[in-house]
Amino acid sequence: NAWRDAPLFPTPEGALQGLAAAAPLVAGARVLDAGCGLGHGLRALRAAYPQAQIEGLEWSWPLAGLCALRCPWARVRRGDIWAADWSAYQLVYVFQRPESMSRVRIKCGEMAPGSYLVSLEFALPDTPASAHTVGRDGRPLWIYRLPLAD
Repeated sequence: NAWRDAPLFPTPEGALQGLAAAAPLVAGARVLDAGCGLGHGLRALRAAYPQAQIEGLEWSWPLAGLCALRCPWARVRRGDIWAADWSAYQLVYVFQRPESMSRVRIKCGEMAPGSYLVSLEFALPDTPASAHTVGRDGRPLWIYRLPLAD
């Protein structure tokens, strides 16, 4: 499952630069890295939102364990991002494959109005973004404010 959805491609340093300005959150907001791997995205999310409750969900138990060690300030769990409930999060971050983005769009239906879906590199299919930035490494960052526009 992990390889099919997103092989281990860490979030590059600086990829989430400017995210907090484009998707502001209140202190204590719950933020999920769906498919957190070794924690590179968690670290980038913490840099963007130092007052947020950062959480990671990873299918691979070895990666989840290593991630928890690397990011002791985050709540890291082993689990299936597609079976998990995204409704409690004010922001969900994904760095998936293009083929997974239709499934991500469906999962957005669980999220509350006013929350954000943030995707590194790949846009949701047939869905206009609320904002779009480019990180230091030139990768696009797609930001969607819920509910999604059609």
